[in-house]
Amino acid sequence: MYFSALKVALVVGTILLLINQYDAIFSTAEIRWLPAILTYCVPFAVFLLGQRNARLKSENKSESKQDNEQSIDD
Repeated sequence: MYFSALKVALVVGTILLLINQYDAIFSTAEIRWLPAILTYCVPFAVFLLGQRNARLKSENKSESKQDNEQSIDD
């Protein structure tokens, strides 16, 4: 899961970095390092949280389905 998050962060982060730091990359403006680093951290964290929430939702659905099956059998 971390490897997938890293791949997403590299792709999305690079696109966002080009948009946000265009003048610093292709001109004479100075690069802002903290925003540049956070540009990669945000998609990484969003991917991991999304995967975690999807897994928890899936587990809750399977538990709910099992509970319904048990109550029908009773």
